[in-house]
Amino acid sequence: MQQIKYKQPINTGDLRNKVTFHKPPGEIINGWPSTDWTKFTTVWAKIQTQYGARLFNVDATQWQDKKIITVRYREDLEPTMRVEIKGTMHEIESLTNDDERNQWLTVIVKEVL
Repeated sequence: MQQIKYKQPINTGDLRNKVTFHKPPGEIINGWPSTDWTKFTTVWAKIQTQYGARLFNVDATQWQDKKIITVRYREDLEPTMRVEIKGTMHEIESLTNDDERNQWLTVIVKEVL
């Protein structure tokens, strides 16, 4: 008999950090392609840091500042975007719709060096 694991719902009070998503260069703005990363939207997010043991298990090749970001579901976010967290740019490694319910997005990012 298979046990069903209960997943606790995300508390909206945990969304206490603001993160900004940026579109890549080449996006058309006012009829011209941009040459820099442009701000797209700022949202409230829950940020979790991956610590030593978890980081080694996931990706043992590099020690970089990896974070797990949870935001409310949005259809307009893309994996080609970057995320700004407290003035530091991060590139998106994974963008996942949790349980395909269109409620939460889990974004795994690493710092751009």
